[in-house]
Amino acid sequence: MTPGSWDRIVGQERAVALLQRAAERPVHAYLLVGPRGSGTSEAARCFAAAVIAPDDDRASDLAQLGRHPDIVEIDPADNEIRVEHAQEIVAEAHSSAIESERKAIVVFDAERLNESAANKLLKTLEEPPPSVVIILVTAAADRLLPTIRSRCQRVDFAPLSSATIRRALTDADVTPERAELIARLAGGQLDRARALDGRLDGVRRAFVATVGELDGTGCTVTARVAAVQDAMKDAVGDLEAAHAEQTATLAEEFERAGYPDRVTQAQLRRLKQQQARAHRHARTELLLEGITALETVYRDALAGADAPLLNVDRAVLAIDARSCADALDACRSARRALGEFNPNEPLLLERLFLHLPAIHRAQGRGVRPGR
Repeated sequence: MTPGSWDRIVGQERAVALLQRAAERPVHAYLLVGPRGSGTSEAARCFAAAVIAPDDDRASDLAQLGRHPDIVEIDPADNEIRVEHAQEIVAEAHSSAIESERKAIVVFDAERLNESAANKLLKTLEEPPPSVVIILVTAAADRLLPTIRSRCQRVDFAPLSSATIRRALTDADVTPERAELIARLAGGQLDRARALDGRLDGVRRAFVATVGELDGTGCTVTARVAAVQDAMKDAVGDLEAAHAEQTATLAEEFERAGYPDRVTQAQLRRLKQQQARAHRHARTELLLEGITALETVYRDALAGADAPLLNVDRAVLAIDARSCADALDACRSARRALGEFNPNEPLLLERLFLHLPAIHRAQGRGVRPGR
């Protein structure tokens, strides 16, 4: 297994060591448990590659891209993993590997398994074919059926400290000042920290700028919704272009390799599902990141003069505690709506911004100095 792949998993030395040892003599099923951004997804792919093709750089590279024909990724775009997805897992477990002696099946966000799907998987998890390893990845193990958990060897990933994230960013040539800001905002998630230094940066700035622009009028709300949506469009533009390139590249690679048409079509179908989920996740992530950015601004204003700032790149709002509390309530309502429904983005943003307090900048007292 190429060391560089495991090196992407920062601050999880114990979990990585466990998986590297396990790859030498794997059991039938594993449960990787940790908060999003803690390295569980990267570790699942590294482990899968180590299981099916140890010391093979090509297999490692394909695994990280989600393209190895003997590593099946189950990550539907739906909020649930339903029984038809479980049936796909069972069918894949009983089909032959293409290149390797073993086959790995990785199920992301396994807490989405509904009861019917989970029950469908029980026998396969307990007694899969000897050449198959099943890897479940979850941030919420308690939402899985106990019968699912008991059939897997569990590997836990810890939340990352701000210091660990800060070091990872500075090692990637992020300036110390920016690394400090991002580490405070990242909430222990390295992938979120990397995104805040990249595609999430413009979205965060657009939402944060909205706080100081609101004046209680509908026309300003409309303008700020447009500005935020423009930032979101820019943020997903690169993702959409990358998806188109991925599809074309995968088709060419499989054609050159001479894979059977059924294998090529199955891989392209999985890639399309993966991309659909990635796009939906990206839009949701952008909205959640924007709401979180608003919450950090009002949190800094509410916390008091002696509390450490999250937004060390901006002055603190001079706003009363009641208005901060009302703003945080509006953010919570928007977050809840996003989680429970499929709201129209502009309407969600309009409602949120209309419920945020107006800042009267003309008096020159809109902010107080940061610390």
